[in-house]
Amino acid sequence: MVIDVSAGPDTLESLEQTPGRDVRSEQAGLYPVASMDDRRIVGLIDAACLLFAYGGFLTLFGSLGGQFTFSKLSAAVCVATFVVVYLQYFALFTVFGGTTPGMMLRGLHVVSFSGETPTPRQMLWRSVGYMLSAGTFFMGFLWALWDEDSLTWHDRLSHTYLCPAPTFAELDNPRIVHSR
Repeated sequence: MVIDVSAGPDTLESLEQTPGRDVRSEQAGLYPVASMDDRRIVGLIDAACLLFAYGGFLTLFGSLGGQFTFSKLSAAVCVATFVVVYLQYFALFTVFGGTTPGMMLRGLHVVSFSGETPTPRQMLWRSVGYMLSAGTFFMGFLWALWDEDSLTWHDRLSHTYLCPAPTFAELDNPRIVHSR
């Protein structure tokens, strides 16, 4: 059952009277949430990109004369620099690009709960949510396993979610049902 208060009662009644028609496909802004498998692959791709960037940073550090020692201070500095790289990765890609490299490779994009393109403020909240989700030992990401809508903490915080990007056929004919 779908409850949508954005459409007037006349619109819903006329759509519901036609048998065999999916009301959700007729209303603008109702896209399916990306599958857990797609989001898991996106996470692995983003983790690989993040580790590659961090490895490049450590390589640059070592080539410029930095020394790696086995001490508590050195470990703290390594963790702190990884946090900075993580923050920059997700904040820059999310706020300025709207998607991360993993999302681009898997064909996913971010939409608001109303189905529209997210505002810059929502994208900023989404990047803050990434930090919150990861800062709690990745519980914010794992939350999608228990959430009734399969949404994470950063999805809930920003009022956005990941969905499959529409194909050219769906863009050309908006009446095509989003059934991925």
